[in-house]
Amino acid sequence: MHFLSNTHGCQGWGGEMAQRIRAFDWSSTELGPIDAWPYSLSCAVQMLLASPMPMVMLWGPLGYMIYNDSYSVFAGGRHPYLLGTPVELGWPEVADFNRNVLDTCLAGGTLSYRNFPLELLRNGMPEEVWMDLSYSPVADDNQQPAGVLVIVTETTEHVKSERVRQELTHNLEQRVAAEVQARSAAEDQLRQSQKLEAIGGLTGGVAHDFNNLLQVIAGNLHLLARHEPDNAQVQRRVSAAIAAVERGAKLSSQLLAFARRQPLSPAVYNPQRIYAGLGELLQRALGETIHLDVQLPQDSWCINVDRNQLENALLNLAINARDAMQGEGVIRINGENIILNPGDCIGKSIKPGEYVRLAVTDTGVGMTPEVLKRAFEPFFTTKREGHGTGLGLSMVFGFVRQSGGHVEVWSEEGNGSVVQMYFPRSLEPESFDEHSEMAPHSGGQETILVVEDNEGVRLTVVELLQQSGYTVLTAEDGDRALQGGVQPDLIFTDVVMPGRVKSTDLADWARVQQPPVAVLFTSGHTRDILSTNHLLSPDIHLLSKPYSPEALTHRVRSVLTARQGCS
Repeated sequence: MHFLSNTHGCQGWGGEMAQRIRAFDWSSTELGPIDAWPYSLSCAVQMLLASPMPMVMLWGPLGYMIYNDSYSVFAGGRHPYLLGTPVELGWPEVADFNRNVLDTCLAGGTLSYRNFPLELLRNGMPEEVWMDLSYSPVADDNQQPAGVLVIVTETTEHVKSERVRQELTHNLEQRVAAEVQARSAAEDQLRQSQKLEAIGGLTGGVAHDFNNLLQVIAGNLHLLARHEPDNAQVQRRVSAAIAAVERGAKLSSQLLAFARRQPLSPAVYNPQRIYAGLGELLQRALGETIHLDVQLPQDSWCINVDRNQLENALLNLAINARDAMQGEGVIRINGENIILNPGDCIGKSIKPGEYVRLAVTDTGVGMTPEVLKRAFEPFFTTKREGHGTGLGLSMVFGFVRQSGGHVEVWSEEGNGSVVQMYFPRSLEPESFDEHSEMAPHSGGQETILVVEDNEGVRLTVVELLQQSGYTVLTAEDGDRALQGGVQPDLIFTDVVMPGRVKSTDLADWARVQQPPVAVLFTSGHTRDILSTNHLLSPDIHLLSKPYSPEALTHRVRSVLTARQGCS
């Protein structure tokens, strides 16, 4: 008997929902007119209307909704729209969840959830609630699953009271856990820092020896080119070899940057001004399919950095970002003045204070957690062979740390990466020295004492300087340099040498001569001999290996000229 039909005694069933169900035009749905409903559906609806608990029937593959008065209260602002509506349309925010319910129960399975969170519209306002949900299949007249009966029990008050009991009970545990987590992060940071320090010590030493080898090769190549000026084949092959030396020198320079053994010449700059001179170069390097979005504060604090190395760091990060986006997209470079409190510095290598934070952001492929842990390691790269040395981020890490700052990387696979560089604020006046272009090199007639323990380097340097007109004396170390009894116009000395007399001792001797003797240092890296943390003072002249003949003669001439101006 169809209890919902006026002709079948349905007047005995009261309540708002019984009236709404009778009045609804079911012929517009797949259920068809109410008088033609299967006996099993009529019985199931009769049962849910009689229940004081919130219950809803999802009938058919689309789950048309039929519910009782208690469920209408639960539905809040969605009632009466839900009646006769497919469940995925009625609850679009949990459509996937309800599709799984239908697929499971119409296949004969059951589901239940305890304290399931939902957000309902009640009294015109969204409200967070929790429910116990039970889903069971309902058979049609042929005993095949045709619908799903849902029983809903609200547990909101229970969940809220339990939560209050737990902020009271577990507050101390949470604080302890947070402290343990912070300490663990700090220990991880320390272990990673120690690991990078150890690698840096090895790479710095290797780079020093490698630079001496490159200097011997480069010096002899340049001399060969000068001996055969009209031999096109020699010139072509020498040019190819010198290009390879320059690539090796770049790798060595990046290793020294990572090891924090590169000589830095810091000055006080406003980041806004640094980018103004770099923007055009960045755009040329990145290509037309990359858009640069730069946001630097007009009132940016100043920082004390080596401008060349900061430009290199930004260029490296931008190129990495371009590659991560397959050459297309937007790269964002932004800066901001920030104050780091003690809590902000947990696990970092910096102290609380005022900093300028420069960040490079991309929307590329991102990094997995495993890759992110190794991002700063030298020679670690995810690029295919021949398309990356794995030294870009390593160089950035070493340079920023050597500058007294800190580097952080956020990355998520599929969601891009952000590299943030923190530089301490400088309160000193800003430097406005512009980059000087290398003047055409010229020789001279002065006497130069070359102090170099590597015979291969020494021989090529002597010949290059003699070709420029200088009188050249040599010594294998500082001890022999002071035994000669000759006062040169300039001492060109390696920083790191054997013997008791160090290069700095030679420089001290040169300063007290009358007139003072000019000193030009050279090295594969400075170690800690010339300065603390390799930050060079303005009165120290250093020519890094490997160098070209033009760079050598230019620096020798400029140091001699500066000495004459001061004497």
